[in-house]
Amino acid sequence: MKKLLCLILCLFLLFPALTSCSKPPEYAEIEERFRALVEASAEINRILFGEGLATYDRATDPRTTTKSYTDEETGVLYHYYRIPDAALGEIIALRQAITTKVYEDETTEKKYFYYEALDRTYGRILVVNPALAEEDSFCLQLLDTPREGEEPYYVNEESGTYGYLLPDYVYEKILYLKAYTELREGMEPYYHNAGTGTYYYMVEGYVEPVYESYYDEDDPTEYDYVRADSDYLSVSQIKEAAEQVYSAEYLKSVYDSMFVGIVAADDTVSGLSARYIEFADEDSGTVSLMKSNEFEPYIAETRQYDFSTAKMVKPSNGKYVTISIDSYLPSKPDEILNVRLSLTLQNGVWMLDSPTY
Repeated sequence: MKKLLCLILCLFLLFPALTSCSKPPEYAEIEERFRALVEASAEINRILFGEGLATYDRATDPRTTTKSYTDEETGVLYHYYRIPDAALGEIIALRQAITTKVYEDETTEKKYFYYEALDRTYGRILVVNPALAEEDSFCLQLLDTPREGEEPYYVNEESGTYGYLLPDYVYEKILYLKAYTELREGMEPYYHNAGTGTYYYMVEGYVEPVYESYYDEDDPTEYDYVRADSDYLSVSQIKEAAEQVYSAEYLKSVYDSMFVGIVAADDTVSGLSARYIEFADEDSGTVSLMKSNEFEPYIAETRQYDFSTAKMVKPSNGKYVTISIDSYLPSKPDEILNVRLSLTLQNGVWMLDSPTY
């Protein structure tokens, strides 16, 4: 009886060891799952260890730096701001200060918005914008005396002003100028600042760069906003995707360096080393995903695998398997590297338990 009890006790003590060393599956049984995991891991690797999610260009809206000056000769007030142009250098966007007024035609009951401006060719002009979107804007040249034999489009009897239609004329609200320290041969400067010795020339046909999003002084300088059209717009969404591929044990250490578990709520985030943070705008309360612009990617390309060379090797058992497989980088296709990738059984499902980059 004692011998029987001893045997039962020994078997009971050995049972965990026996189950932990249970027979591993055949490679054919997990081949499809293994291949799917490795292929899916390429996207996760890119987000976490590679170039990361696409972000908006780091640009500030130049219009927020608008300043004004008054031309001493004409007394006209101007507004201007500076545009840093990658190809042309600094461009100055210039326009006259505009105060829009409203005029309602008693005869037609139509409403117009208008403002006066100075034109180099026509002098004083009136820019008129109808309230109805389907009607075109137009411009009038303003004169103090009527033209002989020509009917004015508009007469202001109180001020003695006569407005004549300028057909096919479009007033440029904004002029783009480039500054030079010397006169350009054969070209007339738009404006000469005698005090600084600077000559400003018009840049014909210039198109001001427009960005989808602008940064302001309250945004963290070491993080950029992830694009709104990204497939992942929060830390939880990135984690959810990663957890479809990698094991919880492997991701535990990855999460420590990739994410911050709290939402940053001000512009002082120095000292944070996380690749992604969630930033809360104090004014709007909007929470946005941001990516570090100081993080140096671990990988520059996606490792390719030759699944025809895959085979199961030791150590492997019923809960953990190791697979040997040849791989290479696209930039070095002839340099074959045999690697060992591991899978672990997690809640009855095989998951990658090692990096694939």
